[in-house]
Amino acid sequence: MINAQYHLQQLKTELEQVRLCLLTTLSSSCNLLHHSLAETLRKNNPEQWLELTQKQLGTEYKDIIVRLEQLEAAVCQIDIGQYGYCCDCEEKIDSQRLNADPTAQRCGNCEPRS
Repeated sequence: MINAQYHLQQLKTELEQVRLCLLTTLSSSCNLLHHSLAETLRKNNPEQWLELTQKQLGTEYKDIIVRLEQLEAAVCQIDIGQYGYCCDCEEKIDSQRLNADPTAQRCGNCEPRS
């Protein structure tokens, strides 16, 4: 059985960590535009960060942005009651898979196809 509330807490905790990592990385960058973006992010709602960063950051930030997308998508799925269902076939995702990665979007059958 999927414990969405347990996963929600995990997701929110990691989301905070990834956001902090992004701010720290931007702030310690030698690029002045990154410093400016860090200040912009601090002034905005964290739910808007993806929109603010996706167009302004290069590939060196790809891993952080992808993880941010995954985390936000999983939280959204919990909010709308779709958490734990495969985005391709709509079957339930195995609880072991979700325990290993609470952001999993596909079941074991569909994952290799993506």
